[in-house]
Amino acid sequence: MIFKDYYKILGLETNKVSLNEIKVAYKEQAKKYHPDVNGGSKQFEERFKDINEAYNILSNAISKRKYDRTWNNHVGKKQRNKAYQAKSDKEVIWKMFFGNTFSKKNEPKRKNVARGENIETEINISLEDAFKGNEKSIGLRTVERKYKNF
Repeated sequence: MIFKDYYKILGLETNKVSLNEIKVAYKEQAKKYHPDVNGGSKQFEERFKDINEAYNILSNAISKRKYDRTWNNHVGKKQRNKAYQAKSDKEVIWKMFFGNTFSKKNEPKRKNVARGENIETEINISLEDAFKGNEKSIGLRTVERKYKNF
């Protein structure tokens, strides 16, 4: 299966956009690539189908959340790698002029933490609890299989 970057299809650069921004971008792209406006060309027809598909996925909060997970794996990882590469280039230039001024002893230790997906759940509460602002806790198992209350 080929990954389609729906944000790029709608002319957006990041997934940190509101529903209103998605709607505006959709309208702009739909006007620009509508087949009736462009003489019924097959190329514009395919592009218009992709635009509609992108809008259908990104305009629904649940499907957008699911898509964003995939987007982060494909596009977000590339952007993070570019940022890391830029940082290492700066370090090379710094070391070229000033040498290795920072020793490994002074650098903070970083743990290899595997980041996971956010967890979502629903909790039913009474109207009285909501009014009073009562707190509820939930219990989850951690990656180490230990039970933890939140």
